[in-house]
Amino acid sequence: MTRLIGLFGLAGIFLFISPNLREDLGTGFDSAVKGLDQYSPFSYVGVGLALLLLVMIYLHRSAAPR
Repeated sequence: MTRLIGLFGLAGIFLFISPNLREDLGTGFDSAVKGLDQYSPFSYVGVGLALLLLVMIYLHRSAAPR
């Protein structure tokens, strides 16, 4: 869990210091939201299930012994 929080923290700091990347990410996020709105509500259900699956995989792998 600490690794995940650290990864998001580093990504946030990098976006804070890089205005070009921040603008590109904002433009991509905007077009993704418009695409989700076009196919809603099924697209929101799909995104929610995909995020739930990714969290479950991450938590399962982090709990496994090495």
